Amino acid sequence: MPLKKIRRSGGPDLSATLRWRTLIAYLAILLAVYSLAIVSAVALDPTQSDPRGEIAAVLLCLIGVALAFRRPLHGKRYAAALLCVAAAPVAALLFHRHDVAQVWSLIPIMFVVMYIRTWHGPRVARLCAIAIAVTAVLALLVAPASVQPLWLLLYAICILAASEILGVMNSALLDAALRDPLTSTWNRAGVDRHAHQVLARAHKRGEQVAVFALDIDDFKTINDRNGHAAGDQVLVDLTRHWVTRLPEEAVIGRVGGDEFVAVVSGYDEGAARNLGLQLTTDHPVRTTFGLAVGRPDSDAALAELFASADDDLYRRKRERKKDSAAEPD
Repeated sequence: MPLKKIRRSGGPDLSATLRWRTLIAYLAILLAVYSLAIVSAVALDPTQSDPRGEIAAVLLCLIGVALAFRRPLHGKRYAAALLCVAAAPVAALLFHRHDVAQVWSLIPIMFVVMYIRTWHGPRVARLCAIAIAVTAVLALLVAPASVQPLWLLLYAICILAASEILGVMNSALLDAALRDPLTSTWNRAGVDRHAHQVLARAHKRGEQVAVFALDIDDFKTINDRNGHAAGDQVLVDLTRHWVTRLPEEAVIGRVGGDEFVAVVSGYDEGAARNLGLQLTTDHPVRTTFGLAVGRPDSDAALAELFASADDDLYRRKRERKKDSAAEPD
C-alpha cells in the first residue's frame, strides 16, 4: 500500500490515541474512587475521617481531565495532565488518620508509575518513579496516621517494583505490538508513533526532516523464482543493511510486503540524497528510494512528507522501467 494512502487512512498516531485513552480512563477511575471516598467519609464516618486529601485528589483529577480532554495531547499540556494524575493519590495520603487508608492509597500510585514506564523511556520513567516514591514517603510522614519505619521502605520498594517489573512488561508488550515480526523494524503504527517523536525533536532543534520511501525492485520475481522463504531472508538482510547505514535516532519500518519507510532528522536535501544512495547500493538486491525533505512545522507537514516521498519513489520506478525498455536487446 502506498505511503500516502496509509497516512490518509491511518488517521492520528494510534499509540498516542491509546495512551490518551488510558490516561483519560485512569483519571476517570480516580475521580470516581475519590468522590466515593468523600461521600463515605462525610456520610458514614464524619468525626473520624478527614476528607481533605480526597477533595484535593478530586480537584487534581478534574484539572487533569480538563487538560487532557482536548486532542492531540502532547507537550506541556500532557506533562501537566500527567503531573495531576501522579499527584492525586499522593495528595490523598496527606490527611489520612487510619493505617488501612495508607494501604489502598498505594495501589493507584503503583498504577501511575506503571503507566509512565509503559509509555516513556527507561531513564525518564525511572526518574519519575523515584520522585513519586520519595514524595509518597514524605506524604506518609506528614499524614496524622502512625507509620512504621519498615512501612516507609516497603512503600518505596512497591512503587519502584511496579515500575520496573509490571511497567517493563507492559512496555515490552507495546514494543512487540508495534514491530514487524519478520524484520523487527517498526510496523505502520510503530512508524507513526516514532516518526512523531523524530518530528518533535527536529522541531526543537530547528532541523529538517527527511522521509525515505524504500521499495525492492521486482520482489515478486524473487519470491516466484526462489520461494517465499528466500524472499523473507532478503527482507531481513536488507533491513540489517539499512539499519547499519542509518543514524541511531532514525526510524525505519515496514509498511507493506516489500515497502519500507525511514525517517531521519538533521539532513538537508543533498545529505539526504547521499544517504538514500548508501541505502540502495552495496547490496545484491536492487532497491529504489523516494525522498522528501522539509521543516517539521506540524503533524500535517509529516503527512505531506510521507506523500511526497511516495510520489518520488513511484516516479523513480517509472523512469527506471522506461530506461530498461529503451535499452537495446
